[in-house]
Amino acid sequence: MKQSLQIIILSSLIALLSNCSAPVTRFEQDIYTITEVDTTRFFEQTNAPGNRDNGIIYPSSRTIVTERDLIQRDSVVNRDYPNFIRIGLFEGIGLINGFADGYASGLFGIFPEIKNNSLNVEGQDDYIFAGGIYRIGIGEWRLRWFRDAPDWTIGTYGMEIIAPNSEVENTLYSIAPIYLKKRWYLRKEIPYIAITAAGGLGYYPSQYINLSGSIDIGSIGGLNLKAYLGIAIGQNNPGTPQMIVADIGDRPNAVTMPYLGIAASFLEFANLVPETETEWRYHEHSGWNIGLLQFTAISSNSERSIFTKEIDYDSRGNEIPDNSLVKGFIFKLANSYLSLPFIHQNLYAGTSLLNVIMLGYSEWGVGIAPIRFGWWQTVIQDELSAEPFVEFNYYPSSILHIGGRINLRLVQSLNIGLSMGYASGRTDKGFGSDIQNEIGSATAFSGYYIGINLGFFDRIFFPEELRYNK
Repeated sequence: MKQSLQIIILSSLIALLSNCSAPVTRFEQDIYTITEVDTTRFFEQTNAPGNRDNGIIYPSSRTIVTERDLIQRDSVVNRDYPNFIRIGLFEGIGLINGFADGYASGLFGIFPEIKNNSLNVEGQDDYIFAGGIYRIGIGEWRLRWFRDAPDWTIGTYGMEIIAPNSEVENTLYSIAPIYLKKRWYLRKEIPYIAITAAGGLGYYPSQYINLSGSIDIGSIGGLNLKAYLGIAIGQNNPGTPQMIVADIGDRPNAVTMPYLGIAASFLEFANLVPETETEWRYHEHSGWNIGLLQFTAISSNSERSIFTKEIDYDSRGNEIPDNSLVKGFIFKLANSYLSLPFIHQNLYAGTSLLNVIMLGYSEWGVGIAPIRFGWWQTVIQDELSAEPFVEFNYYPSSILHIGGRINLRLVQSLNIGLSMGYASGRTDKGFGSDIQNEIGSATAFSGYYIGINLGFFDRIFFPEELRYNK
């Protein structure tokens, strides 16, 4: 099973990286020749020495001098436009009960049930969400069919996994499947609402077709909600990782899976066709901070660092205190903090796909899609901002996290800052048994910290960039 999981993860990373190289921005360049013509006229009075009678007969000595200057130079104007209809990081779909031997994928497929220190993959029939569909690396581009009819797209995913139940031989997955989609928009203002018809073809390592219809709401700050109705039909041939793990012989396994599901996607951004003709600088934004990765190295009041597994003793047998400067870290993946202008523009609500808080050894927790509220204050325009917040991680760990950050934007997608805060919680659902030997069992913990944070592909916005101020 571990070997199969490693193959799937490695394949998805390779496919995701290749998908990221697809064209995201379209560049246009206009070259002009600017010509400046300047004419100068001035008068000269040239009188010879001595007196002169400049009367009617004798001509005047004043002359008019005209000078013309011609300057020409080249001017280059660069414009960049979005070159995609949709692009994103991750989509999870929780498949509603109807499959035998379900594995409790949870809402959106990302809240799996945990029992006995492990993910519960024991087949049962009483789960609300019995399976899941997972898509990593989302990309859709305009398809100019039917005389350039709008809202047709062709797209792919870095990897798509369709898992109807706990029987691994029934799991279909493909690297870079091909999808054709047609959308009918019910609302063309943010957040968009659309009905989507889609047909997809997976060819390696599973072979399948996937037909679906969905109602899509979003994108706002990279967050989307969707409801799916569809059917997947395919097969797994001998030699695929699923069949090797299942060990059911040298025969192919056919899969027919009608499904109904509820989905959420993170860092998935959508454009209407007219928006692909709008320069990036004129696009509207809804959030104060949207990013891929945030990492904070912290110093806390924990007695032991997560990096110090062994306890050292002095000659008298007393435990030597751990004086490590870095005791732990905070890690966030795919965060989105959205402005709440109907209350106050500086107030925000946000979440992230994954949140890991490690104060020290035996003091850690993990949150999936935590709830976060805060106040975003611009201190220095285009450079510095401050952010007090309160955050609640409810699954699989229960953690209350209160703190604040100061963010300095180095470039558009790279930030550095200072963080401090307090976290208190429990990791008591049996989560992480396979790593507890390395970082300790976190039944309950609390502590404060201070740290330095880095944001990678992490975009901070300023007041004039928000759509509420345009």
